[in-house]
Amino acid sequence: MSAIEEKLEVVKKRIAAAKARSPYRQDVTLVAVTKFHPLEDMEEVLRLGVKEVGENRVQELEDKRSRLKMPVVWNLQGHLQKNKVKKAVAAADLIQSVDSVEIMEEIDKRAGQAGKVQDVLLEFNISGETSKYGLPPESLDEAAAKAGMLPHIRVKGLMCMAPMVEDVEMTRPVFRRAHEMWEVLKTYFPKGQVSVLSMGMTRDFETAIEEGATMVRVGTAIFGERNYANGKGETK
Repeated sequence: MSAIEEKLEVVKKRIAAAKARSPYRQDVTLVAVTKFHPLEDMEEVLRLGVKEVGENRVQELEDKRSRLKMPVVWNLQGHLQKNKVKKAVAAADLIQSVDSVEIMEEIDKRAGQAGKVQDVLLEFNISGETSKYGLPPESLDEAAAKAGMLPHIRVKGLMCMAPMVEDVEMTRPVFRRAHEMWEVLKTYFPKGQVSVLSMGMTRDFETAIEEGATMVRVGTAIFGERNYANGKGETK
């Protein structure tokens, strides 16, 4: 058994245990965060049964997608610049990081040009940290109403990131608030459309699941630490 296989099995067991503790008894999708890891690592987790992967940069997603010969659902989860939206729409199955009305409108425009309805998550900065991107929580009603008017995007749910704190219990109020907002978001769209609550990463995914996450984004716990010698971004 390889190191990745061993770590993936541990993550799966931790997810199962957290689901058992959650009062919601929800299904949980694992997104393996493959950013800055080689294509071979991605191929290994896909062979081991992972169905979805996450990338933070459009360029890396494009490159890996062009070389991968296996079926997978591509998640783009990093902050998206307006000038990269056209490429993001062409490459991503789910754009998780819709963090402004401007980006929402640009995705709708580019998806319309491509003859596509783009699945998205609305990202909210629930913790209020200035270092994080995201729509302000108080804009939920406005953002949902705006998204409902755009014909070439389909809101599938909500995404958030908790603060990086030593005591993981400190993340619980953020996840709890996200779940409350997700329930409100559902009321703006047809029944069943909003099904994804993406929250929780390597350091806090168990707490996120306990608070209702239906999707977790885990990289380091599966693939090990990344090499940031070349300026490679934030850990997931």
